[in-house]
Amino acid sequence: MQPAAPLRSSAWQRLPGFVVALVGLMASYGWWQYQSGLTDALSRARFERQARAATHALQQRVEAKGDLLLGLRGLLIVNPQLSRSDFERVAAGLQLEVNHVSVRNLHFTRAVAAAERNAFVARARANVHLDGTAPTDFTIHPDVEQPEYFVVDYVWPRQGNEEVQGLEVHSQPANLEGLLLARATGALVVSAPFRLVQQDGGPATAVNIRLPVFSASAPGDPPRFLGAVGTLVNVRVMAQGLRERGYLDGLRAAVTDIGPANSAVPRPGSPLYEAEDLPAGGPRVSYEVAVGGRLWRVDYALAHPLLTPNEARLPLVFALGGLVVTALLTTLVALLVRRRLQAVAYAELAGRAASESESRFRSVFNQAAVGMAQIDSERGHVVRANRYFCDLLGYGAQDLPGLRMQDISHPDDLPRGMALLARLLSGEIGEYRIEKRYRRKDGSFVWVDVTASAMHNGGGSVRHHIVVVQDITQRRQTEQELRYLAYNDLLTGLPNRRLMIDRLEQAVVLNARHQTWGAVLLLDLDHFKTVNETRGHEAGDQLLREAASRLRGCVEGDDTLARQGGDEFVAVLRELGTSGEDAAARAEEVAQLMLAALRQPFELGGPEPHHITLSVGVTVFDGEGLPAEELVKRSELAMYEAKAAGRNTLRFFDPQMQAAVAARVQLEGDIRTGLAGAQFELYYQPKMADGRIQGAEALLRWRHPERGFIPPAQFIPLAEDTGLILQLGDWVLHAACTQLAAWSGDPLLGELVVAVNVSPRQFRESGFVAQVLHALASTGAQAHRLRLELTEGMLLQDVEGTIAKMVQLRGYGVGFSLDDFGTGYSSLAYLKRLPLHELKIDQSFVRDVLTDPNDAAIARTIIALGSSMGLQVVAEGVETEAQRAFLERHGCRVWQGYLLAPALPREQFEALVARRAASRQ
Repeated sequence: MQPAAPLRSSAWQRLPGFVVALVGLMASYGWWQYQSGLTDALSRARFERQARAATHALQQRVEAKGDLLLGLRGLLIVNPQLSRSDFERVAAGLQLEVNHVSVRNLHFTRAVAAAERNAFVARARANVHLDGTAPTDFTIHPDVEQPEYFVVDYVWPRQGNEEVQGLEVHSQPANLEGLLLARATGALVVSAPFRLVQQDGGPATAVNIRLPVFSASAPGDPPRFLGAVGTLVNVRVMAQGLRERGYLDGLRAAVTDIGPANSAVPRPGSPLYEAEDLPAGGPRVSYEVAVGGRLWRVDYALAHPLLTPNEARLPLVFALGGLVVTALLTTLVALLVRRRLQAVAYAELAGRAASESESRFRSVFNQAAVGMAQIDSERGHVVRANRYFCDLLGYGAQDLPGLRMQDISHPDDLPRGMALLARLLSGEIGEYRIEKRYRRKDGSFVWVDVTASAMHNGGGSVRHHIVVVQDITQRRQTEQELRYLAYNDLLTGLPNRRLMIDRLEQAVVLNARHQTWGAVLLLDLDHFKTVNETRGHEAGDQLLREAASRLRGCVEGDDTLARQGGDEFVAVLRELGTSGEDAAARAEEVAQLMLAALRQPFELGGPEPHHITLSVGVTVFDGEGLPAEELVKRSELAMYEAKAAGRNTLRFFDPQMQAAVAARVQLEGDIRTGLAGAQFELYYQPKMADGRIQGAEALLRWRHPERGFIPPAQFIPLAEDTGLILQLGDWVLHAACTQLAAWSGDPLLGELVVAVNVSPRQFRESGFVAQVLHALASTGAQAHRLRLELTEGMLLQDVEGTIAKMVQLRGYGVGFSLDDFGTGYSSLAYLKRLPLHELKIDQSFVRDVLTDPNDAAIARTIIALGSSMGLQVVAEGVETEAQRAFLERHGCRVWQGYLLAPALPREQFEALVARRAASRQ
């Protein structure tokens, strides 16, 4: 071998390195620019998101002030003659200094006609404050004659707002404009900004938010404008609150009032808040917010980039990384050029060393990381193989030459492999790839991925081909495990629901083809939950495994036992007979075997064996008409019948079960239709007190257009289960309030109190208090004429939440009655905390009060308990005069029942009230 010529360096040999270095520097600079743009865009996006969040928070703060006014307006609508002390009590309860720091005051501006000015001043001076003092120095100021006055009548807090009380709004054009707009639109109105000189810490900008108040009027008459409730808001304090909450972190902000929202003429705007000057350069963004009929523009600028230190360093990091990569690539290219020169230098030597090519091929062949073998294409013999191939099949290197590939291939894979080999040798394909099994020397099989390529000689013919083999046994095992997990239950090893449905569908097809019958058994372990709760989940799993083993022994090999989930199993029995009777008899035999198998005790590792039973639902099928899911559903219905029959038994599917389910679905649909079609109405059962009708209990009745009256016991439980009770309860509440409002003008009916039963599910809704207040405000009903009847069951969950809602509604005047007292929870610890008006003795105690000493003692105890707590006691279900006399003798003078009348339609109830009133005159 001749020595290699020395390498000579020239300028062109260094050129590729210079080019790569130049391109790398340009790419690094471009990447730095691109990353800088990304970080700027990230900062900009965070800036805009922060600005939007701050704007949204500002709008929510203003809307929260409107929510305050909604509550005050509701009080004035319900009671237009609301006293000054009541107004101040409600306002004080709002804790403005804690919950609404930016609110300077809450006030009520009353509309006063010029002719009523003196009378109004006299009433105002006599209307005492919360502390009992009277504003004897109340005057309207400034004292300027007006055709109509708008005077601040009530204000809270009093301290710091002494000059506000009696203020005539005509003296403040901005506030007057907002008040008139509120009266004209009936909506929430925010005034133009003005300077607030009495603010601590110097003058500040403020706005006045007003909500008009109109009194209820007779049908056809327009409502009368009483005035407006309002709140004076310090915009600077409100904005500082946003900054304290972190909404303005990294931002500089300015808020400007730009005039009415519907104004077509642009205005220069009045500043509301500007904590610092916004820089002239840099990112800025503005948003317009509509608040109470006005537009506010909020301008933001960045105080500093909203980036973490690591994010700010990213462009530099990427630029340095690009430079490092450039240096490495430049070095690599230089090395590659040098290697190329070496390759060229040794090319001549390589030609001279052709005799060494076979040695080199053998070296590569033997050192390959995959199995390789050279095959005689004509006879199929192994010519030679590398060590990996030998190790894969378990043969020694001396054993493989002469071995036929057909002899080590799995018989099932051989036809396809030979067909591909024929195509390869014919030149139809250049190579092929196949997954197949090879037989190892010890007789076991291994899964391999085989790639075969033809070896052409100088004349173009193929005498040998190369196979490259990789072991894929682990991958195939993983695939089989995944397939097993997809179709089997891990705990019991049984087929899961997916595989069970597939086999059931196959059984349906098979039965249809052979005209035979099969059966589906749904098996549910009785009281399995108790095992998990008392002995732990490990014992529960052990029980399931043992139960699955016993049940599997009860079915034949062609049938399927699957675990559907939890403690439920499904057995699919195929071809039980040629008739339904034969199939049912065979299915019952199997089910009885299963019941007997599970009655045997289970050893779960405890001191004593555990006993468990089984409930079985059976459905037979002949493969005609019913899908697999429907068969399982029917078996489930039959299983529930077995549960209802006492468990540890079996039941066959009865079409009447399906009819009952269908009827339940139909009834649910009818309830929805009834709500939409006004099929529900209220009946009223009168409540007597000392010989006169004191009030009534409103009871829901359903007049179905086809079935007539449907008893509440049929549809109320279903409404509870489906959630429709929320819609029914809301309808009942609004209907009762509407009737109270209609009766308010009648001298007899206007004094009645109407009680409404409230569902526990309805009461637990978070918006229940607002729902009741909305019903009162929208109908104009008086809150103290409404009484809500609750059951003791409500005290079992969220006691504190229940009491809080009751106290909140009691503050507005709504009364509460505890229904069916003595039949439920009856905790005196909670009873003394409840803001109740009355207790109701359940009719089950009243019915036998004259014959059963226990019922009589319970009734007397409830009467004494209610009297001692200052509660009115009402007896339900009074049907005889003797019962009424007994109750009255022991102190219960209020009652209701068939002795007076059952629940009556509105017209009959009104007539009864009129007759009773006439009889007492």
